[in-house]
Amino acid sequence: MKNAWKKSLSLVVPAHNAENSISNSIIEYTKIFYDFDEFEIIVVCNACSDNTFEVVKKLEPEYPIKIINIPHRGKGNALRRGFDKAKYELIGFLDSDNPFSLEKIKKMVYSLEYYDVAIATKYLRGSLKNKRGINDSQLRRMIALGGQIFTRIIFELKFRDTQAGAKFFRKNVWKSIRKNIVCVGFEFDIEILYKSKKNGFKIIEFYTPLVKYEKFSTVRLRYLIGMIYRLIKMRISS
Repeated sequence: MKNAWKKSLSLVVPAHNAENSISNSIIEYTKIFYDFDEFEIIVVCNACSDNTFEVVKKLEPEYPIKIINIPHRGKGNALRRGFDKAKYELIGFLDSDNPFSLEKIKKMVYSLEYYDVAIATKYLRGSLKNKRGINDSQLRRMIALGGQIFTRIIFELKFRDTQAGAKFFRKNVWKSIRKNIVCVGFEFDIEILYKSKKNGFKIIEFYTPLVKYEKFSTVRLRYLIGMIYRLIKMRISS
């Protein structure tokens, strides 16, 4: 891997009411990227009503953290704010509850020597579980399969998992697509993949197993129809 890429990473962590998990995640994320000469964690406290901001603030003197506190909820909104503050050559995001194998995540970041975008997938082809035996619920898997069909038909994206909370890319990718990004919710992941592909960037999907159970958000389920509507609207206008 080119040295400038390997040693220069801005990691964005969107955090909504994550006071119970964010501290350990920051510590573990810092450990896994210990050999990067230039590394920062940008924590975006996203419409938090708990003590997430205070917990992160206490870690600030010891860890390479920047904190952004925003009142408006929305994963895409949080990530846009974080990416815009990123200063290093590689940028990406991980969820605040650290559900993935970080050794695999690190290899995924290294793959950007050959690709422009690297995204995680929780799913082996044709399987409901990862190699550590952590099962997805049937509901989550059904929604994931429906998402695959939807994104293949509407956006021509042939990925198994567009919503996994781990995506990394070269900074020039974000600079190229930033001004045209419109989604502010969970549909943000699909939009950045679609527009990265549309701009000719090379994308790799990297199998990255869960190491602990990832809670399913009922908010995502409630917002599903709205997500589909906004994605179709975005696709028509783009």
